[in-house]
Amino acid sequence: MRPAKVEVVEVISSRYSGTCDLGAVRPADWDTRKAGVDEVRIASGEVLRLYSSAMQSPPQPGWILMLTGGNETDGYSWTLYGIPRSH
Repeated sequence: MRPAKVEVVEVISSRYSGTCDLGAVRPADWDTRKAGVDEVRIASGEVLRLYSSAMQSPPQPGWILMLTGGNETDGYSWTLYGIPRSH
């Protein structure tokens, strides 16, 4: 996979909550943080599985991500590229 820049428009599910309605936030307690898959809808309408490390917060609407590897089954690795000024 070539690196790709995408914008998150919706969090569909999070490794922490199951749905964004329940609060997709990384726990403050280091012992309860975990790596896993977060599912998001991007600006093109496509749904992506993102593999997030335990140190990454679940992606949020408006975030611009750079996809750096992975695949659609296991999830794409990503790094934060930008956050809108309103956040």
